[in-house]
Amino acid sequence: LTELPGELLELILCCDVLGAADIGRVACTCRRLREACQPRGKVWRERFRLRWPSLLKYYNHTDSVSWLEEYKARHNAGLEAQRIVASFSKRFFSEHVPCDGFSDIETLGCPSHFFEDELMCILNMEGR
Repeated sequence: LTELPGELLELILCCDVLGAADIGRVACTCRRLREACQPRGKVWRERFRLRWPSLLKYYNHTDSVSWLEEYKARHNAGLEAQRIVASFSKRFFSEHVPCDGFSDIETLGCPSHFFEDELMCILNMEGR
């Protein structure tokens, strides 16, 4: 892999059969592959686009974005959203919803569109 031209290496790393963990593992092997998988580069942008295509509308093509950090933030927001939604039934089973019942959502510390996107994913899951 390290002998391949950069453009070809990027195409391989942007392949949709590779996951984020695969890209992370590849980046840990040597400096050449770590540079090909740089956080602001095409590989992590493509990983983000493949996983959450509807979120790209929130980004400008001219922005310098750390796609690796955005991927991590969206992934963590999804995990937190799933945890919060899983706790709804036991917290809100009664007719009375406390005033501070949604305070954990308000204090997530991530962009609101990440949380909204995860809620839409949860709603659109099969069997729900």
